[in-house]
Amino acid sequence: MPNQSTNLDWQPALLVKVTREPFTGTHCSLHVSRAHLALHPDGVVFSAWELPLVERIYPRIRLVGWKPLRDVPFKLPVRFHRQGDPRVSAIIPNGTWVLPYDHNRFMIFQQVQRAQQQLLETLDTNPDDPQLDWRLLHWITTPIYKKP
Repeated sequence: MPNQSTNLDWQPALLVKVTREPFTGTHCSLHVSRAHLALHPDGVVFSAWELPLVERIYPRIRLVGWKPLRDVPFKLPVRFHRQGDPRVSAIIPNGTWVLPYDHNRFMIFQQVQRAQQQLLETLDTNPDDPQLDWRLLHWITTPIYKKP
């Protein structure tokens, strides 16, 4: 990839992936991250969130495996779906929502991710924890969203 990255229009992005069980399709976990993405002549490129603009050059940036003419347009928000060779991996998994970055939304999603991970880890490592039943009941009985 030639070093044409200095003039790219970098967009801060929020990446949200909800994973599902393979056979049932049941939603099972949430993954949230953030990155800088830009449209390069070879496809969409990825930069780590912490990497300063002046350092966003090859080899510190990577092609995502997303070609807007082949896959989905590079216009946020979008649900990424790669149409390319399934034997070639992409940095962003299929089905990931790529949203314009919003810090408040990121913090909320990250708190949900942490709470879910803590509960699942406790269920996996110590399902007889005396506090677990209370935490689970509190989690499922506390209304988190009311329809208007």
